[in-house]
Amino acid sequence: MTPTLQRLSVSMTLRRSAIPAAMMLLVAWGTACSPERIVDNAPLPPDVADPGLTKTPAGAVAAYHGTLSLFNSAFAANVVNGLTQGSFVVASGVISDELQDGSVGEPISVFTARTPLDSRVAPECPYGVPTTTCNEDYYGVVYSALQGVRANASEARGLLTHYAPDSLRALTGHLYALTAYTETFLADLYCSGVPLSTIDFEGNYTLKPGSSTDEVYQHALLFFDSALTLAADSERIMNLARVGKGRVLLDLGQYAAAAQAVAEVPNDFAYREFYTATSAGGTSTPALLNFAYYQAGSRWEITVADTEGHNGLDYRSSRDPRTASTALATKNGYGVTLYHPDKYATSGVTPVVVASGIEARLIEAEAALNAGDASWLDKLNALRTDGTFDTQPSDTNPAVTDTLWHAGIGGVAGLRPLGDPSTPDARVDLLFRERAFWLFLTGHRQGDLRRLVRNYGRVADAVYPTGRYAGGSGSYGSDVTVPIPARERQGNPLFTGCLNRGA
Repeated sequence: MTPTLQRLSVSMTLRRSAIPAAMMLLVAWGTACSPERIVDNAPLPPDVADPGLTKTPAGAVAAYHGTLSLFNSAFAANVVNGLTQGSFVVASGVISDELQDGSVGEPISVFTARTPLDSRVAPECPYGVPTTTCNEDYYGVVYSALQGVRANASEARGLLTHYAPDSLRALTGHLYALTAYTETFLADLYCSGVPLSTIDFEGNYTLKPGSSTDEVYQHALLFFDSALTLAADSERIMNLARVGKGRVLLDLGQYAAAAQAVAEVPNDFAYREFYTATSAGGTSTPALLNFAYYQAGSRWEITVADTEGHNGLDYRSSRDPRTASTALATKNGYGVTLYHPDKYATSGVTPVVVASGIEARLIEAEAALNAGDASWLDKLNALRTDGTFDTQPSDTNPAVTDTLWHAGIGGVAGLRPLGDPSTPDARVDLLFRERAFWLFLTGHRQGDLRRLVRNYGRVADAVYPTGRYAGGSGSYGSDVTVPIPARERQGNPLFTGCLNRGA
């Protein structure tokens, strides 16, 4: 058995038959647990349906749709588990150089929910210390949401496998793909040591110890392969899995395999998460809006950054149409102007891209660069000048007008062909700059910065924002990952903390 499989095979199975999947991965944050303690058939909370009712074809499909909803929320929703802008896309943007906390300009020693991520000072909190002391509540919500997707998806896959007809195999493949993306997000954002605990449709809850970052990526890769096998009847899901597989292979440094994985993805492909201002019943549902929702006269919780901490890219001052932003009329409490990204409507209803043909071509360009193939620059220039790439958020969503666009536009007016900067380091800089601008605010930048450190040998303080920071401790720290919330230790005795905090 390989070391990776040895680590992943260590587990402890409990009976959690009465606990819904949306709650179970972090349910023990509120109750102590040991290898000897098994909870079976505990009384159901009054607002939780009997899990036995899902053991039907209709119940299996309902569980599938429930997972889609959880992924939608965790990925880029405005409100996640009661926290404004507590989604993965925002967390990735804040810890990297895309976004800053909307309290930018605050006095030193003042901490807000996002200060630890924004300032790169996010210490691992020992269990027993109040989470407010460690300021981990914000990234704890993101962690809970992502693990909740994994939980629901695992249970829904079991239900589909056992109770749904073979004609719905593609739905199971879809769940494998979304689970793989969720694990990719966890590997991108959190420290090495993410536990991949699971639950099945019978309620068996299997605890796992922390897996290294590479192990989490490898596990996601297996799930992308499962998605490709099961979703053969759905080209859309196949392309979603192809792009995700290519993304993970880049992170693992397997560049040629990454290019091969995305070779069949068409230029005009885009898989989006949709957000809406109203529920089916016509009532306001803010939780279904995306993270860019902004109400005039109120304070936005985040702001588009510009050359943050010396190393950050010039998202605003470059005047590049892909990262353009607009100053909001209302300043924050410290008199600082906040900026909203033009690619997302303030109404919060613009779809957010998870994977696209644009990303597929960027993966191919990075693979070509690593192979010493001069076509890498041609591939980047084709994105800037070729009109065959997807150009509209959706022609099926009437709430989105033709003037709204997001990561996935080809042949943008004003983008001139790029020249070869000649040196190896400058070529890498150019490629990652193009990735940052094409994939702006879609949850890619944190993974890209870690890959620059891990795979390209860059020094973290030459990649991430650094120097003086307004608020918090007064300066940027050295963290490049987010610690796993300390409450994980309470519910999972196999988890002992981060394995390391490096990229």
